[in-house]
Amino acid sequence: MGNYGELYRFEIKKIMKNRLTVAMLIVTVLFILIEAFTPKLYLSKEMEDAQKVLDGTVINDTLLQEMYPKLVSNGTVWTADNMIYEKIAEMEDGILPDGAEMSEYSEEELYKERESAITAIMQEDNLTEGELQWWANENPKIVIPFTYHYCQGTINFAQGMSLTLMCIMLISALCLSTVFTIEHRQRTDQIVISCRNGRRETFFVKIAAGLSVIIGCCVVSAALLAQLITAIYGINGLGAAVQLELPLSAYSFTMGQFIIVQMLVMITAAVLFATFAMAMSEVVKNSLAVMGIMVGLFIFGQLELIPPRFRVLAQIKAMLPSNQISIWSLMEHRLVGFGGHYVTAYVAAPVIYILISVFLIVIGKIAYDRFQVTGR
Repeated sequence: MGNYGELYRFEIKKIMKNRLTVAMLIVTVLFILIEAFTPKLYLSKEMEDAQKVLDGTVINDTLLQEMYPKLVSNGTVWTADNMIYEKIAEMEDGILPDGAEMSEYSEEELYKERESAITAIMQEDNLTEGELQWWANENPKIVIPFTYHYCQGTINFAQGMSLTLMCIMLISALCLSTVFTIEHRQRTDQIVISCRNGRRETFFVKIAAGLSVIIGCCVVSAALLAQLITAIYGINGLGAAVQLELPLSAYSFTMGQFIIVQMLVMITAAVLFATFAMAMSEVVKNSLAVMGIMVGLFIFGQLELIPPRFRVLAQIKAMLPSNQISIWSLMEHRLVGFGGHYVTAYVAAPVIYILISVFLIVIGKIAYDRFQVTGR
């Protein structure tokens, strides 16, 4: 038991050779392939080339007045003559009220309407005066007017991260929840505990092995998705403002910066998933129960059940990993405040995930130490 490196490698090998792990890795690769290739079914070569024509063009009065005469049915019908303006019109439509006529808005009116719409969203989400002031101070960081960039690849990657995280959750729930319970099921747990260092060191080696596997899955999955997206669509648009996809977001991120944030959220969420699966399975001695809880919480995060007026509950739900990694999290403007200072959910959520993970490891360690032969 003194050779921790050998034990660590053995635990990783045991996890990776599990038939469930192999099956889930295959499923993950298939899901990533589907996620990467599906948008291509709706994007012809003609459309892709048209979207690149205006790359680097400022969305100002000059462009708007050039676009308006070519719109058909208020930007709902696209032909070879006006296809280059499709993404510009989609962005404008995302700002204006339902049924508004695009051609009636100048550059100044369009961006004023955007500010008004964002303010209305923040008020609906019950933001405090302090939060509103924080966002008012952040607003100058967004360059107005926007500059259009072709960023189909980066948008597809950002959207694909949600599915990737779901796969990571399933790997944790199905493959890591048995790291400890398999010893109880095979009646080998008491042999391990009775060995020298069988309580403390073995527990932490198992946790380290599980974390290594899940973090490795995160990196490999994201890398595979990135390679596929780059090969199919290119990786243009990393410097594009996130407002090109979600114009009513108040964040000053570029698409590249948002993808970095997503990676941070994914890795810390994976740590949370892994520690929950391993530690709680040791507490309840039942891997199926842990699987059910994890899948149930993930599904719950996708349901719109909590209205904005229940501020605390709605914010907690918004900070669940499945919501926090989504590109739609850019519409989440509620802040986390302490001591008169505010941070966004992108700062608070990873810290909270790690703190909960540490707490779960402590709980799991206590359960592991207290389990005795008479525990059955």
